Amino acid sequence: MEDSSVCGECNLKPWKYKCPGCSIRSCGLPCVKAHKQRTGCTGKRKATDFVTLSHFDDNLLLSDYRMLEDTKRVAESAKRMRDQICKNPYFKESQRSKLRAAAARGSTNLLFLSSGMLNRERNQSRYDNRSKCISWTIEWRFHSTDVVIVDHGVGEDTSLCSVIENHLKPGPWIHKLKPFCDVDLFSLKLFIQKGAKATTFKELDIKASLRKQLAKVAIVEYPVIHVYLPSQSYDFEVIRDFYQLNTTTPDPNGSLYYSHGDTTEGKITSREEEIEEDGR
Repeated sequence: MEDSSVCGECNLKPWKYKCPGCSIRSCGLPCVKAHKQRTGCTGKRKATDFVTLSHFDDNLLLSDYRMLEDTKRVAESAKRMRDQICKNPYFKESQRSKLRAAAARGSTNLLFLSSGMLNRERNQSRYDNRSKCISWTIEWRFHSTDVVIVDHGVGEDTSLCSVIENHLKPGPWIHKLKPFCDVDLFSLKLFIQKGAKATTFKELDIKASLRKQLAKVAIVEYPVIHVYLPSQSYDFEVIRDFYQLNTTTPDPNGSLYYSHGDTTEGKITSREEEIEEDGR
């Protein structure tokens, strides 16, 4: 029968230390080292090992508490390091440069405001090198209301309807967006400012991906999308480029606009007028 009062390594001297990893008893440092070399034991208790309640004691409780403290310390250290990196102006400028270049590849002219501006601080748009995709911050402005909603992390391959429908859940309650909740989602009209000229807007296709919508558009920091009810009128020039080829759609103000596939932007003439001009 093995004597539990002596060292488990040399079996000669009384034991003084108990290994936290495998519970073997040792008499001193030479036997501790010999035990680790012989068994490959790390000398540390595996924090994730299951322990029955009957074997749980104050030492295990203290060990678990220390593990939680170590986890908290590592997490806080990582957060401090991340914050220091993100506050680095060179890091931020590099991220903005990558974001601008990625937007330019999709024919989007991305502009940035000066440091300290509200929209710049609010902007969390970024370019992911792994997925080769932009995650946009989007601001929704609902016409005739003071409601402004900001979404972060919207992938450029995400359809607009899948984003806005999260804010327009129908229900019995009365709130400022109820008129927008009561109509068909796909009947809503979405517009984004075309460029520096505030009177020209591009109508967006609610079913299409954000990547396609932002082509040939100038954006300051992040997309700002204006949402209109189908019954609401607007007093700005509208450009549409998502309809089927060889089709034109009348504008509420009485003008026709070019369809998808045209090489020019803005208003177009009828087919008969184009033939007459070609025959001159």
